Amino acid sequence: MTRRPTRLKQLTIRGFDPEVEEEVRELARRERLSLNQAVMRLLRRAAGSRRESDGQVHRVGSSLDDLAGTWSERDEEEFVRAVEPIERIDEAFWGRSTRRARRRR
Repeated sequence: MTRRPTRLKQLTIRGFDPEVEEEVRELARRERLSLNQAVMRLLRRAAGSRRESDGQVHRVGSSLDDLAGTWSERDEEEFVRAVEPIERIDEAFWGRSTRRARRRR
């Protein structure tokens, strides 16, 4: 006998911590949502997705996806030049701080 998967339409959750309850209520108040809508939004986020009011599902952390692959070679070269100074290691600085740390022991 095979069971057909059913969609969960209702779920009762007990034992809310006061902090969780406050977060749900605050989200509902701030976004003008029902408590149910606020809980659903938080569950979607925790599950790794977020459904917007237009019904589309967006993955958490996907807000920059539309920029991926849009840089030209010139953009990349400019970026590499711009971050070059912060990628250099100042050997003199790290050498001094290492010596100071050894003396403190």
